[in-house]
Amino acid sequence: MKRLSSTAAALPAIALITFMAACGGDDSPNNPPQPSAAAPSAAPTAPPPPSPSLPGQASCARIGLGTLNSNCPRSGAFHQAEVERAIDMVLQQKPHIIEDHPLGKRVRSPGQLLVGVIENLDRMGLCADFDGEEIQVKSSNALNDQYHLITSNFILRRGESMYRATCFPAAFPTPAPPLHPTPGCRLAPSRSLTCSRELPPRYLGDVDRAIAEVARQHPEVIDVNRVQPGTNFFKVLDNDRYFTLMVEKMKSYGYCAIYDGEELAVKTENGFNEQFDIWSGEGFARRGEGSYRSTCYPATF
Repeated sequence: MKRLSSTAAALPAIALITFMAACGGDDSPNNPPQPSAAAPSAAPTAPPPPSPSLPGQASCARIGLGTLNSNCPRSGAFHQAEVERAIDMVLQQKPHIIEDHPLGKRVRSPGQLLVGVIENLDRMGLCADFDGEEIQVKSSNALNDQYHLITSNFILRRGESMYRATCFPAAFPTPAPPLHPTPGCRLAPSRSLTCSRELPPRYLGDVDRAIAEVARQHPEVIDVNRVQPGTNFFKVLDNDRYFTLMVEKMKSYGYCAIYDGEELAVKTENGFNEQFDIWSGEGFARRGEGSYRSTCYPATF
């Protein structure tokens, strides 16, 4: 999955209601003031929609948008020291996402590393983002650096090798479509930076349980008597209804869930979500570890 950066956040409108006092006649005993009619009760104010939950937004919101018309030569890094320090902080904060490897330090969770680096840079007052391949860093809109932190073998880069280019003026962030709340979800909308496969998945047990319950409760949607050869995948009789019921079932377990047209996305927080491909091309409900596809940081919806 690819992700476009965004600093857009919706601000709730505030309704102001002015009440006018009614005045009676004179104050003489023969003409006592008449009680004013009771003012009608104001309609309940709807709660504001949740704000998007995205990492690194404080500094980016302060500095502002970049421009698409940038020149990006490899002219020398401006923020190398801060990026190195941000990486060191992540390794101290989340040592479990790194393991020793003959080629160096292997990153077990690219998403957690990248989000952690962005958040640490934000705390230093630097705006940072991930363009799908490289970390972008700026302290103003005059320029930004580009850093490639993880190799194709998931080995962590350190030193000068991770620096790629400097863009003049800063090339990020650029406007992106607004985020919309998910119906039935108590969490704010979110947008992922990166997705990768991390084992074991945390939500697989509940996804499998949901498939089994939907099959038992809706024989008109899933035929448990027809199984794909060599698997425990039940035959799906009504694809659209199956996806709708799976979303509803996951919500009944306390998850936020959507079907994005290809995968079931579920989350219980905005730090991450997991993606599941619950339908095989042969028309059966895919189950087990093979249904798990990726974990996205932050949550992708």
